[in-house]
Amino acid sequence: MKRATTIAFLTAVLAPAAVLAQGATAVPLDKATVSKEVAQRTLMKNQISAGVARQIVDACLDFARNQPGGPGNYAIFVLAPNGDIVDAHVMDGVLPIGVETGLLKAKTALYARTPSSAVAQRFSNVEGRVIRLDLGKESGLAYYFVGGGLPIVVESNLIGAIGVGGGNMDEQCAYQALTKVLGPQPPLPTPAGRGAPAGGAPADGRGGRGQ
Repeated sequence: MKRATTIAFLTAVLAPAAVLAQGATAVPLDKATVSKEVAQRTLMKNQISAGVARQIVDACLDFARNQPGGPGNYAIFVLAPNGDIVDAHVMDGVLPIGVETGLLKAKTALYARTPSSAVAQRFSNVEGRVIRLDLGKESGLAYYFVGGGLPIVVESNLIGAIGVGGGNMDEQCAYQALTKVLGPQPPLPTPAGRGAPAGGAPADGRGGRGQ
């Protein structure tokens, strides 16, 4: 009886993951980027399309409305590889600091080609951060040392970045949105020294809003 109960429990836990693995398909590069006609005009093909950027924003909003513990409250930015805003949405009630940091997180992911939480872990002391605060500013990018920014990569090509600020699950909002729209994503960085699931909390240990 105990063995049967264990098997039933494992089946219930693992089945959703198995279904996701079988059913999830990655969106091809050509479907996620601008059309050939647009590329001829702008001379840039590997840039996230406006339609896909809007799908990602909408997916993040869906996550916010249905996240564990009640609705979330986020500012969401999707950037092109050159740093231009392709799409954005600020939910009601997000404080100005949440809007600013959401954009900074997207710029950080674009600049570093890595999640902003990984940047925070890589440069975890004050000295390491201070000497990098001005990096990227001349090109409109930034270093901001808080999780919530992710590069958007399709077929090993960077096509943009997403940054989410203002809430308490910023990185998860971005990650789940990319997974829903573009297919399976690389694992998120695990918070250093915690052993907690990746994306469960900001890399700097703060769980406060608007960061």
